[in-house]
Amino acid sequence: MKRGPAVVRRSALLLVAALSFSLLPIGMATAAQPSAAPRVVNGDAGNPEEFPWLVSLLTASRYEREGPFQAQFCGGTLTTPTTVVTAAHCVVNQDNGVVREPGSIVIGLGANLRDTGQRVVRVATVTPSPDYVRKTAGNDVAVLTLTEALPDHPTLPPVTADEAGSLTAAGTPASVAGWGATSPNGKTYPDLFRVGRMVVFPDSACGGGQPFTYNGVTFNAFGPRDADAANMLCAAGVTPAGAVIDACQGDSGGPLVGGTGANARLIGIVSWGEECASRYPGVYTRVSSDLDFLAANNAIPVTEISEPTAAPTVTVDPRSERLIVNITYTSTDTPVTALAATVLDPTTGQVWNCFANPRAPSRPSSCSVDGLVNGTAYQVTAIAGNELGNSAVSTPIVATPVPLPDPGRITRLTSPTRGAVLARVTPTEANGQELLVNQLSCAPAKGGRATTVPITSDRVRVTGLKPVRYICRIEAGNTYGTLTSPAKKVLVKR
Repeated sequence: MKRGPAVVRRSALLLVAALSFSLLPIGMATAAQPSAAPRVVNGDAGNPEEFPWLVSLLTASRYEREGPFQAQFCGGTLTTPTTVVTAAHCVVNQDNGVVREPGSIVIGLGANLRDTGQRVVRVATVTPSPDYVRKTAGNDVAVLTLTEALPDHPTLPPVTADEAGSLTAAGTPASVAGWGATSPNGKTYPDLFRVGRMVVFPDSACGGGQPFTYNGVTFNAFGPRDADAANMLCAAGVTPAGAVIDACQGDSGGPLVGGTGANARLIGIVSWGEECASRYPGVYTRVSSDLDFLAANNAIPVTEISEPTAAPTVTVDPRSERLIVNITYTSTDTPVTALAATVLDPTTGQVWNCFANPRAPSRPSSCSVDGLVNGTAYQVTAIAGNELGNSAVSTPIVATPVPLPDPGRITRLTSPTRGAVLARVTPTEANGQELLVNQLSCAPAKGGRATTVPITSDRVRVTGLKPVRYICRIEAGNTYGTLTSPAKKVLVKR
């Protein structure tokens, strides 16, 4: 059976429930439509220091319930502090072409999927290549832009057009890494990622139909109806005992790496192939064929770093005795590693500062200045910086803290019975003012009228809801205005 652009993880049930990707039954695959997903078999235990830029793609809801081991469905490569490069088939429904919502994915930065304390980062945007073809797996690449930058985390640059000739030549060593199945039957998965040592196959075996022999093993070739060497490359390895080294289910989207040390480059992305560790090589997206797409989505590192010049933009959310400063740096000309805000009392000359880590371009980062006086007008400015210097100062704005209430938080949200939602909440802080509004509001996620219930205890029940997904939040208001808590989603029982 041919393995192609679909993601197989712990079970077929998980495949359908989490990703809604499909597998063709044995015997139904055709040369034009690969059917089952990728795979490291016969590899070595991974060394985190050798592959620090390898990341796991986790289903967000499953991660929250069961941790990273059960939530992992694909791999990826951190190519810049704000971007992960993966396979398009990891994020595109293979039946209807629908792209996964960013909020449904989190990025895991730990090497061991059993480590429940590993750092995770949320995804801001999911962008598959516009040239991706589901039927043939052509241009099987996507860029995930993160909600925050990781300036201190190692990255792996994509291969350049000039480097590609030598790093993807036939017989050149390459390595694949991932948490995919370690047995050809796809039933055994590792906690720590595995590494497969292999070589790049000639184009004649990857679309040319000519077999290729490596270390005494003769591999079958893909013909022109199966693979396109213009945007795909093939690779496999052979152990000293003659066993085939290959990627497997769960490795999809992970990196094929050429070169070593400071010269290591992302040359391929795990895409598709035959059964794990068969006499066919694995097929990888040829990264050098998608450099324009990667550059357009800021997934290629800036080669020349300079100090930032453009000033960031600033907005302020007033609160009781504090100001929340939102800083946005929109320029992509040079990387920014720090943001800082200054709050000035023009009457006394007293100054406060707060700092924030930059997020993805055009997404605000926030910091808070506390201990201010309600009713006092403060002047707020901000700058952006990196190791070479700071940007210009933003245009000053005036903001005044006011005694708005601090809404409570929804700590748990469930649907225990048909048409009902039960929320556990923390108390709202009135901040010395009369609360005119303190309620739980739940609205259909796809739009519609909200249902509200006053909050009188730490448990709030909302009834009469439709069997759809709802977004709930706490609304608290006084004469100065109304604020809302962070939202939580729940699927109402039928």
